[in-house]
Amino acid sequence: MLDFNTLNTRLAACQLPVVANPQALPEGITLERLTHALGQAERGQNGAWLFLLRHLSNRPAAAPPPLASPAPSTAPVPAPARSTALRPAATPNVNTAPTPTPTRSAAPRSGATPNADTVPTPVPHRPTATPATPAPARPAARRPEATPNADTAPASTPPPPTAPAPARSIAARPGATPARLDRVQCRVYSSKAALCIETDVTRQDEPTLRLEAAPATGPRAYDWPRKLTLQLTREELPVVTATVLGLLPRCTYKNHGPAQNKGLEIEHQGSHLFVRLFQKERGVLAVPVGPADSYDLAALAMRALRQGAPWLSDQGILMLLKLTVQRMSVAQNVKQ
Repeated sequence: MLDFNTLNTRLAACQLPVVANPQALPEGITLERLTHALGQAERGQNGAWLFLLRHLSNRPAAAPPPLASPAPSTAPVPAPARSTALRPAATPNVNTAPTPTPTRSAAPRSGATPNADTVPTPVPHRPTATPATPAPARPAARRPEATPNADTAPASTPPPPTAPAPARSIAARPGATPARLDRVQCRVYSSKAALCIETDVTRQDEPTLRLEAAPATGPRAYDWPRKLTLQLTREELPVVTATVLGLLPRCTYKNHGPAQNKGLEIEHQGSHLFVRLFQKERGVLAVPVGPADSYDLAALAMRALRQGAPWLSDQGILMLLKLTVQRMSVAQNVKQ
């Protein structure tokens, strides 16, 4: 089971929103689809990255950060109004200061000249003028008012870095190690052979299916060391899925393996499937697949297609199979 903290770490490394808990996932997005889409995004697939960005950005958790930044910017706005009130207040204080001071200033001025070297003498007169004390403090407040204005300009600069963020994540994705898919399999047994269908990945790290068939050596005994193994290609997987679902009557593929001497044939016979794996000089291993096992085989095929395109739902995959594989195969058979 994938650690949830590890998942959030990988999301953050790809410049994607993190998920607070599994219950916060958007509707229709499972943890399995999210994990696979993240793996595709780390391998450089832009469609999977955009899929995650679109679905994870709809969560309300991303709203608080932008609301916190405007709050400090609103505080400096009333500050200029206060400073404007202080400036007219400061000027009358300067103007009124000469009026009362002529009588008082006569004594301090005469005393100030001899005591020019002694700083303590003017100090008591300045504190007596109560309006003069706030004047130096308020100009000091005006200077930080200019700095918030300089700060508000950089406040508009953080949004631009968010625009190039996807480009940085895309550059980091190719270096990421691809995540291996979880192996899921189903087995079908018959009197002459046994069949094992398992999820797999190609050399290009694309989801697919691997089929293995082993001959029977006795009742409920099979020679698995002498099994025939065949991996479906990206082109074969949709056609095999359509055949298993009954959209196509049969499909046959040859030239598999290093020697190009292996092949596969699947036929939908209405009541069951008939799967044949064959190899030159080794004969044919045929296994009938009943309804229950056909359901498991169809589920594995749909799982592989969904892992290859996590932005599609099961209904979307079925619709695409009908509109592309089924129609084109029927048209090709009509031409032949």
